[in-house]
Amino acid sequence: MANMARPKIHDDDLRKRLVDEATAIVETDGLGTLSVRSVARAASTSTTAVYSLFGSKDDLTRAVLVRALRDFAAAQRDARTEEPIGHVTALGTAYVGWALDNPRLYELMFGLSALGIEATEETITAGAEAFAPLHEAVTMAIASGMFRPADPTTVTASLWAQVHGASLLLLAGLFPDGADPVLAISAIVDGWRVGPIG
Repeated sequence: MANMARPKIHDDDLRKRLVDEATAIVETDGLGTLSVRSVARAASTSTTAVYSLFGSKDDLTRAVLVRALRDFAAAQRDARTEEPIGHVTALGTAYVGWALDNPRLYELMFGLSALGIEATEETITAGAEAFAPLHEAVTMAIASGMFRPADPTTVTASLWAQVHGASLLLLAGLFPDGADPVLAISAIVDGWRVGPIG
């Protein structure tokens, strides 16, 4: 009787389910509650399966980060508009909106080093892809003559700093009462425009 291949138990479907459950734990209760045991329990599997597929809790955390970055990137792509200035502004608004909708994942996006978890090629690539839409939109706005001639990376950093700061202030409940975050973001965009605003 021929030997039958053993079924592959620790497969891509289980890996996806584990990332789903780990992401849900982080979203609901914060990164501090994430453990290999809690994820295994939520996915109705064993800790052995988690270690088999990810190797360590740090690798599982990186997988949640990559998931978050890809979701953020999708939200940025969905904010696309045809008019260059409107596109940049829409990306800023979508950025803040995603941060407010996903506060714990947003915290993870910028907190990996603080956790003592080293970046990998996969997390670096996912991060670059997440922030590429803003750089591309800025490059198009400069090329169209609507933004002042400047290094696109410098302009992108200026806009990113504004939306990141606004997001952190809003998440901390420190954004001044009555202040309009969308108008604040638009003002920074307008600062790079060519000619009169209106």
